[in-house]
Amino acid sequence: MEFLTKSSKVVRQNFNGKIVAITGSCGKTSLKELLGNTINKYSTATFSPKSFNNKYGVPLSLFNLNLNHKNGVFEVGMDKKGEIDFLSKIINPDIGVITNISYAHAKNFKNIKQIATAKSEIINNIKKDGSLVLNADDKFYNFHKKIGLKKNLKIYSFSMKKKGDVYLYYIKKELKKYKVCIKINNQNKYFFVNSIYENYLRNLLACITILYILDDINSLNHFSFYKNKILEGRGDISKIKFRNKNIFLIDESYNSNPLSLTSAIKNFNSIKVKSSKKHLVIGDMLELGNHTRKLHKQVSKVINSSSIGKVNVFGKAIKETFKKITAEKRGVILRETSKIFDLIVNNLNNNDYLMIKGSNLTGLNKFVKILKRKKVNAI
Repeated sequence: MEFLTKSSKVVRQNFNGKIVAITGSCGKTSLKELLGNTINKYSTATFSPKSFNNKYGVPLSLFNLNLNHKNGVFEVGMDKKGEIDFLSKIINPDIGVITNISYAHAKNFKNIKQIATAKSEIINNIKKDGSLVLNADDKFYNFHKKIGLKKNLKIYSFSMKKKGDVYLYYIKKELKKYKVCIKINNQNKYFFVNSIYENYLRNLLACITILYILDDINSLNHFSFYKNKILEGRGDISKIKFRNKNIFLIDESYNSNPLSLTSAIKNFNSIKVKSSKKHLVIGDMLELGNHTRKLHKQVSKVINSSSIGKVNVFGKAIKETFKKITAEKRGVILRETSKIFDLIVNNLNNNDYLMIKGSNLTGLNKFVKILKRKKVNAI
């Protein structure tokens, strides 16, 4: 490990382009992919594969750096204090990004303020005269901004609420696509997108903010983001043919925490079909430590105010959510993932929607991959 770490630092020191490091509780991988792929449409960027964001993944990602590229994009994860400091020292980014703060990997923290403090470790390792990108809608925005200003960093912000340097101005539906107008430093630019999921729009705003810092914003055209696909397991939709019926499978099975589950439910709400056609399977949100019971109970409030018809649960902690769900929304308690097949056969009708969400270690992600082998097509 020591050799791997020191060697990757040497690779980083020999890279003359601009490096972006992304951390936060949700959206790191999606933002990294969006940014890296967008830059590669008009320039060159190396970006870390999959979710290579720990003490092994970050050094290995640095070894992938193409020294002839103009940019490198990396993500930084953690499950305890000090990890982001260690990893961001290796990356030594020109631009640091904090997407949001939530109870992800909360087992080693007493409260959410400690999580925000741990995420702020990235700020200490941004290059001198570098930039910090923050989510102006996050409740720890001012907390992180103060730390950044003390380090004499340039602070940039993005927002869904018409504030900050880059914000969403309006959305307009045009035939089968959406026209998204974004205010960038008091200038209007519009782009066509095929998804207006809230978490996608936040990543889009963060991506545009970073491109603005890199002076690459004028390289974009109206269709720069149009063909982007949602990453597998993070809200992609497939049409599955199963025993003479078609269902629309919404795959949210790549991990779960209170913020990502809430976002997934909001996305499900945006689909305009009857409540009776919306089914949810949720598993445990893991690695929450002493916060587990409280946070699983709280999620029920979001579910109860949603348009989801039936909620089915799989796991131990998620039963706390199930207890608090209104009676008419309660589906079944699943004892094993294979019972989801029975659920589809017995409880879903043709062209119903099924969203599956849970932490990786619940096994739901593996199950969804099996189910997708029956895929007709992706939409």
